[in-house]
Amino acid sequence: MGVSSPTTLLVLFSIVAAYLLNRLVRSQKHDLPLPPGPKGLPLLGNVNDLPKPGMLECHHWLKHKELIGWNNTLAFSGYTDTFKLHRKNIAKVAGSTVSLSVFDRVQEEEAVHFLLNVLSSPENLFSHIKKEAGAVILKITYGYTAEAHGKDPLVDMAVKTMHEFADSTVPGKWAVDIMPFCEYMYLREQRMLMQAITDDSFCKIVQYAPDWFPGAGFKRTARQMAAQLHQTTEQPYQFVKQQMRQNKAKTSFLSQAIENIKGDSDTDDMESVHKWSASSMYLGGADTTVSSLMTFFLAITLFPDVQKKAQEELDRVIGNRLPVSADRQKLPYIEALVSETHRWHPVAPMALPHASTKDDVINGYRIPKGSLLLPNNWWFTHDPSVYHSPMEFNPDRYLKAEPEPDPRNWIFGYGRRVCPGRYVAENALFLTIAQSLAVFKIENPVDENGKVVKPEMKFEPGVVSHPVPYRVSIKPRSEKHELLIREAEKQYPWQESDAKALETVKW
Repeated sequence: MGVSSPTTLLVLFSIVAAYLLNRLVRSQKHDLPLPPGPKGLPLLGNVNDLPKPGMLECHHWLKHKELIGWNNTLAFSGYTDTFKLHRKNIAKVAGSTVSLSVFDRVQEEEAVHFLLNVLSSPENLFSHIKKEAGAVILKITYGYTAEAHGKDPLVDMAVKTMHEFADSTVPGKWAVDIMPFCEYMYLREQRMLMQAITDDSFCKIVQYAPDWFPGAGFKRTARQMAAQLHQTTEQPYQFVKQQMRQNKAKTSFLSQAIENIKGDSDTDDMESVHKWSASSMYLGGADTTVSSLMTFFLAITLFPDVQKKAQEELDRVIGNRLPVSADRQKLPYIEALVSETHRWHPVAPMALPHASTKDDVINGYRIPKGSLLLPNNWWFTHDPSVYHSPMEFNPDRYLKAEPEPDPRNWIFGYGRRVCPGRYVAENALFLTIAQSLAVFKIENPVDENGKVVKPEMKFEPGVVSHPVPYRVSIKPRSEKHELLIREAEKQYPWQESDAKALETVKW
């Protein structure tokens, strides 16, 4: 079909006409104004007001301090009965005392494996962080044992899926983000992928827009990302079902969930709920922990005095062994260090979007139904009127006679959207930080000329934000500490991976 064909011109005319009609309807007078914000351009909208490439969204939007909106994505669900079931499922696993005690063993085991990997190849720190975070959540969720060394298919799959998700949510990257008339095409594609297409006339028009149409490239990307998400959800689910049929399944969230619905009249519906609950745990738990640990190693390199204080407490309280989950209450400085890691650079600087389910009014401003509201978590944790010298990494701020606010009141989300796996995440972070500081000396690296190379304090944009890759020197504190790491392998030996069994799974 040529670019000047009548069909193409009709599609273009229909899109522009629908956009103008929508603008006319939306311009009807209201008693109250919308919240303040930059005024957009005709057709192009707020293209000049979006964050520049590579700029953290929280820093950009801070200068507006406004309520901003963007459309729902595949990663977010409305407040529905299905959403409530997901929350209930995950809370059973991630919030109960019995479950948490079981997770302690898994997390302690993988923390030791992390130490062994870092001891073997410290230059691959980021890969080891990803492996540990993935191994923990995969064992808890699916009873899957990741590869001991090198790459693992499910760990890599989660990394790729979350990378695509983060990439797709950078404002301004896609034409659909900056040109209002493309928004309609985007909405239709998203609705189709989520099996929630609304039967409006405009959606009937845009379904005929060709992929080469200006601004429609996102459609190809969305299809590819949807396929990746499908595999990430379906393959480990079918792995568990296959292991159960062969009586080889290890106890996990999903194996227990499947057992509990046998004989239920709504088996198919409940299996779908459990499958997506497991996927939410798998994807959400892996990448967020990676971000926090990368932030920790960066901060501890830039602020060496914190490392000295932490190791003094560990040596005094724990002595010549590795700290475990039961030691948390005895290590107030390490606990404060974990909190400061959350505050110094929140995993989700702009949190997760919250949608208004009905028209609302806040401080005299109209919030239309369907608006998406983004809390600027980074500002909440860096407001100098709340946190003294907010750019400093200082765990002592929580140990003063009048401690500064606990950042966990914000960084794990709000209301019904608060992270149900926060207790699991907290313990994983505590263990890895405490054990790493107990045995390793973390410093700025030295280049080939003997010059100290200080890493840059810079972070990547995206819903889940990571530090820009940096170099760091990690060595055992002494021969005694190296021996401590190697001896721990006897208590937590490597297990055979399930990667080969995964290859036989049909999904």
